[in-house]
Amino acid sequence: MAAAVSAEDFKGALGSWASGVTVVTTRLDEEVYGITVSSFSSLSMEPRLILVSLQDSNHLPHMIKKSRRFGVSILAMGQDDVSAYFSTSGRNPSATFDDPVRAEVMTTGSPLISGALAHIDCELEQALPGGDHTIAIGRVVGASFNAEKLPLMYFRRAYRSLNME
Repeated sequence: MAAAVSAEDFKGALGSWASGVTVVTTRLDEEVYGITVSSFSSLSMEPRLILVSLQDSNHLPHMIKKSRRFGVSILAMGQDDVSAYFSTSGRNPSATFDDPVRAEVMTTGSPLISGALAHIDCELEQALPGGDHTIAIGRVVGASFNAEKLPLMYFRRAYRSLNME
């Protein structure tokens, strides 16, 4: 039998994966909510599907299951404060997001973060259990990007810049 992996080693290994920073949001009735999410991926070109992994103890997976829609904003360099806002625990759904967040909508009505590098607007295709997380599979119904911006990167628990040399 394999030895147990410590939480510290597991987090350290996963933190060695440099990634872009995404914020996943939804609107349910008159309330909006979102969180910074590190587990985001494309899933399929035909049909166009993406997936996000959401901790079950958070409001977001439950709201997405009820609203059947969500948005993904891929943050741009300089949006550290936006990522930090959505990483703050203890927030509750509300009528609007607080400063420094500005949002816009595309197709589904889910809020998308203004100034982001890219937006992906989704209808919930499927929600699957994944340990203490929900894997939300989204069917992409809208997408946009800004080719002039660079991504906000996260590596070993800190925001980083992409060197384009």
